[in-house]
Amino acid sequence: MTSEPATQGSLLRRIHEAYAALPDSERRVADTILNAPAEMPVWTATELAGHAQVSNATVSRLVQRLGYRSFEQARQDARTLRETGSPLFMKETSARGTGGEPNADLLRTEAGLIEATLARLDAGALREASRAIAGARQVRLMGFRNSRFLSDYLTAQLAQLRHDVAPLGLYGQTIAEGIAGLGPQDVAVVVGFRRRPARFSQIIRLIAERQSRVILIADKSLREAPAFATWTFTCSVETPLPIDSYVGALTLLRMLATETAAELEDRGIHHLNEVETLRETLGELESAPSAAGPATKG
Repeated sequence: MTSEPATQGSLLRRIHEAYAALPDSERRVADTILNAPAEMPVWTATELAGHAQVSNATVSRLVQRLGYRSFEQARQDARTLRETGSPLFMKETSARGTGGEPNADLLRTEAGLIEATLARLDAGALREASRAIAGARQVRLMGFRNSRFLSDYLTAQLAQLRHDVAPLGLYGQTIAEGIAGLGPQDVAVVVGFRRRPARFSQIIRLIAERQSRVILIADKSLREAPAFATWTFTCSVETPLPIDSYVGALTLLRMLATETAAELEDRGIHHLNEVETLRETLGELESAPSAAGPATKG
């Protein structure tokens, strides 16, 4: 009787864990699966090899390296995930424009990205991640380049709901100083969309090694880092334009904040009341316009 493979975990997790050590030809197969996981349950080995432009033997070597006895066993793993409702294995909504009015095409594209992001969302994982944020000793957030403004947005929302929320890397400090302050009771939220800095996966690994729970928010191009994250949420960002769109990511972040507020219940309301009282005392925000409108001159 054949023993179970030593490597455990889902197909995608196994790929991310092995990715750094894969030869180029096997990495092309891995990329093909990661870029279109919804197709894996229906592809044959020959079809996968054709899409990756490699031989059938290369596909066989990869699945064996991942700990499967055969390609069929790997495909069955993907089918199981689809049958249990894993969003990664559902068909993704297209967000391509149709060549009509520019505003109409843009609206369709942006709406399509939101729909595609939500189609991949695991509601159970979102609740678990929100519960972890609500109960953590401290929450630290990080994002680089275009991901930074998304990280800052979520930082601002969570800071209104609970104490000890801050960027992982404060201005003037190194990332190492931020990681050193993390421990098992903490949560790190890392936003990492494509064009990430070098050693991004190493940063995620080092955070995980401190036994902090990691919430990773990224696009489908990310490799290796999801193997170290507690939860990974994938957002659609590609458009026909040369600039990525983050409307789907913002929707996901807003949902994460609102779910966290629901988990905090009265604690979140009390913290927000304290923040609002301090804002009023300091006069930090402009006054709301009068319901009667501006006074008439003359």
